[in-house]
Amino acid sequence: MSESIKDPRFNIFCSSIKPETFLSITFQNQIWCPDPHDVKSIHQSGRECFEYLLSRINSSVHLDSGRILLLLGESGAGKTHLMRTFRNYVHEHGLGYFAYMQMTSSVSDYAHYALYRTIDSLDKPYYQPSGDLSGLMRLSNVLIEQDAIPKSKIECLRTNELSQGDLANLIYEIADLIIKQFRGQDLDLIRALLYLQCDDASIHARVFKYLRCEPLAEYDSKVLGGLPPRIQGNPLNTLEALAKLILATDTGAFVICLDQLEGIHQVIEDSDTKFRLAMDAMITLAEIPNVIVVIACLSDIYEILKRNLSTSQLDRIEKNPNPITLTTKRSTEEIQKLIATRLQDLYDSEPITYDENTPLHPFPSDTPEKLTGMSSRQILNWCREQRERSIKTKLPPEAPNIDIVKPEGNDLDTEIEMSQRWNDYLVESHPVPGDEHELLQLLASSIEHCAKELNNSHQLQCLLRQGFLDINIHDSAGNVNQQLTVGLCQKSSQGGSLAKQVDQLQVGAGKRKPIALRSTEFPSNPQTQIAKRLGEFIAAGGQRIVIADSDWRTMVAMTAFQQEYENHPKFLQWLRAEQPLLSLPSLQQILNIANADSPPPPDLVPSVIYPANPSLLRIGFTQDYQSRPYEINHAELVRHAAFLGGSGSGKTTLALNIIEQLLLQGVSAILLDRKGDLCSYAQEATWQTPIADPERTKMRDRLSAKIEIAIYTPGTIEGQGRALSIPIAPSGLGHLPSGERQQLANHAAFALGRIMGYKDSGQDKSRIAILGQAIAILSELQLDQALSLDSLMDFIDSEDPLLLNAIGKLDSKLFKKLVGDLQTLSLTSGNLFAQHGESLNAQNLLGLWPDKHTDKTRLSIINTAFLGNDENILFWVAQFLLEINHYAKRSPSDKLQAVILLDEADLYLPAQSKPATKEPLENLLRRARSAGLGLMLATQSPGDLDYRARDQISSWFIGRVTQNTALDKLRPLLSEAKIDISSKLPNQTTGEFYAIHNGEVGSFKAGLSLIQTKQVSSAEILRLASNKTAISSFSSRIRSFFFG
Repeated sequence: MSESIKDPRFNIFCSSIKPETFLSITFQNQIWCPDPHDVKSIHQSGRECFEYLLSRINSSVHLDSGRILLLLGESGAGKTHLMRTFRNYVHEHGLGYFAYMQMTSSVSDYAHYALYRTIDSLDKPYYQPSGDLSGLMRLSNVLIEQDAIPKSKIECLRTNELSQGDLANLIYEIADLIIKQFRGQDLDLIRALLYLQCDDASIHARVFKYLRCEPLAEYDSKVLGGLPPRIQGNPLNTLEALAKLILATDTGAFVICLDQLEGIHQVIEDSDTKFRLAMDAMITLAEIPNVIVVIACLSDIYEILKRNLSTSQLDRIEKNPNPITLTTKRSTEEIQKLIATRLQDLYDSEPITYDENTPLHPFPSDTPEKLTGMSSRQILNWCREQRERSIKTKLPPEAPNIDIVKPEGNDLDTEIEMSQRWNDYLVESHPVPGDEHELLQLLASSIEHCAKELNNSHQLQCLLRQGFLDINIHDSAGNVNQQLTVGLCQKSSQGGSLAKQVDQLQVGAGKRKPIALRSTEFPSNPQTQIAKRLGEFIAAGGQRIVIADSDWRTMVAMTAFQQEYENHPKFLQWLRAEQPLLSLPSLQQILNIANADSPPPPDLVPSVIYPANPSLLRIGFTQDYQSRPYEINHAELVRHAAFLGGSGSGKTTLALNIIEQLLLQGVSAILLDRKGDLCSYAQEATWQTPIADPERTKMRDRLSAKIEIAIYTPGTIEGQGRALSIPIAPSGLGHLPSGERQQLANHAAFALGRIMGYKDSGQDKSRIAILGQAIAILSELQLDQALSLDSLMDFIDSEDPLLLNAIGKLDSKLFKKLVGDLQTLSLTSGNLFAQHGESLNAQNLLGLWPDKHTDKTRLSIINTAFLGNDENILFWVAQFLLEINHYAKRSPSDKLQAVILLDEADLYLPAQSKPATKEPLENLLRRARSAGLGLMLATQSPGDLDYRARDQISSWFIGRVTQNTALDKLRPLLSEAKIDISSKLPNQTTGEFYAIHNGEVGSFKAGLSLIQTKQVSSAEILRLASNKTAISSFSSRIRSFFFG
């Protein structure tokens, strides 16, 4: 015991740091923030099903309708937590938009309730670690940052102070340009979203009223260019218009989550009818192809409610996919991760080393075994109680008692009733004051109200003075913890008006901490002076916080709600349990209070000869009674292909057979070669090997005359082979639209983080987020320069004000270790970032130059053996995929122009992990089709490949597979075929394949490729690459001399 107490981790465990570490309830306002304690192995079937539905929407397959996913489980099973992970998965990966609503509501118009909650959801930061940009602003940016919109007009709309008439004319003009690209969309909705580009809080407030279908006064309508109010329209029509606009702009899924559906049954009169109406609304929405409706309900209550639904309604809800029942009892391994993840996050808050050998310290090591079979809620409640005991006694936690009693509820029905009334109240109209003094008064009363939610464990004193609000925060002992001065900084950044407000706030605060508040996003363009000024303000100890329109409205609503219900006997109990204002993101940031003294939350329910038709590729012969040629249309390959089979199945030979025929038709190819055998194509002797069939000999000669081969050897030292240097991020990143720029920057940051050993959680995840912001800003500041590791280190090390302004709530104290890790990476992996050799460029690799003056077709072979370990390879390939993604975005094509073969693709797209390559490859599978690029994934480990992206791949070629694990993983794919072939796969011989395309199944014996590949030595690869370097460089200089 004494050794345990001496461990520095025990001091942190016994402190008041992060009291939420073992919080067992997920509250509504936590939905919008990533969960640092998420254990991905818990409810894995639910996650996989949801991710599959997402990949289905983001595929190139035409969809007939959306889908409904039903989640069932007991109280405490983790339904709300799972919805939180869904939301942050969608937004972290930029896969769409997510709306969340709890169904403890008695409203009669569920379409209007759903619309209100949707707009409220879209008003939250799209993904909090990436900044304050809301979902609606992101959608607005996607609309306006189209190639058809002149940049001068975009700049004018965002920065100029225009009259109402001029502003309306400009927005209507831009909207007309947009509607030409997105015909059939709601023009007025587009106009309203464009008004969000204006840096004016009063305009934004009117846009929100319009989107919520609330009445607009004549003047409000005039401010919005005469837009007629949507009050007469069905709210469901607005939701459908939003979903269709999201689909049209190719921004992904529209996810609507209905949580705690049992609330309808428990406290609402005529619940049967209202449940049916709610389901009718969701089924109607789910007719739109990009809509996913997620419904969560207690299993036993759902069995009661479903009796009121027709067979057709039940079919839409319960079939394709089937309901997911969440297990409540946790396994030993899950409990180990559940506790260890939280402890690691707790200890990461202080500069001590986390000991992976004792991840449960100070809990006894046999804790998971003794808690096995308990629910997550019970386990976390036990951990919280043990920590509270250790804080009081300074003694380590005791071993668990096996007979843990489930905590009793706190008058659940009454609390659900109060939650229902509050939800109903929020949906009503709550006008936000337009006067700044009134806004500060509202803020003051809301902050003082938070003391009640804290059970008066803290004193919150507010004083209005000279346009500022002073806030003093006293802890339970009466000590002053914080002294804050809050000021509204709502003015435009033009003419220095916003900077002047920030200056006045900083001076007026004196020695107190200044906090700048704003109802719209703070300016973030790194090329502006105001972004730099805001960074200086933060560096000097200031803070900037965006108060969303939905937060202001909630404060207004609480003022009236309290007046009506403060005498209700259960009001205070509900208030302290749910903390409706304290849980608002803006008030959380302002007060920054650890709710250690608040009461425990309620247990809420919560061979091959060319075919005559050149578009057909003959790849073998059928194995029917009468054998005939087996052909595929090469146009199908633009929707990608996968080649699966164990060692010796012939999958690579089949892929090369197809590639050779494509090369003969002028389709370029890139081969990623890990083992060195694909470099055989550059060996002269390989082309001289005798072939018995004279027709195949002629084909090989034509292929030799048709192609030019380039061997690349990234990772080699200068003077050896043919190096390919990579930037930190794709070239031209700063010229991209804001959403795409940030997404690519985040991918690049994640790849860097992975190679430095960072995990996708805790402080490591925060450092990756900082890297993403730094890369995005530098790309704008250095528009025509490649980002280097040195420049990135210097930028972060300097704590540049622009970076401080961009990172939001993230702690700048994380910079020091991040810079140190980048420096270590530079020293240990220098060759990876060396700038000698050619720059990675998709156009060069594909040989698709605009001024191409040769009829040769490029075959580029990239040998990754010189990169070193798998982490280096994954990092380099991730940068390669980002570059191909970037090329695909700017090079549309309606026909197949190139293919890319990724051998051993399970390394890049594994089922059980998330390497740096995974997300860029998933994105490329979705995007490449529009550029005429076909991906060909080959693996001899079919069981290790992630099949959730299967809807992106239209052609599957499956050879011999014998391992049961691999066969089990293939079952979801095989189940979509019209013929069951699973029992036949183990008995196939070399070259025998089943082909699956759109559910159709064919069996064939594959023909041989023209070139028989063999392992090539490293020295020979370097020689081949060097020879081609000389030839290609000379050819390039000649081409440049004559053609410019």
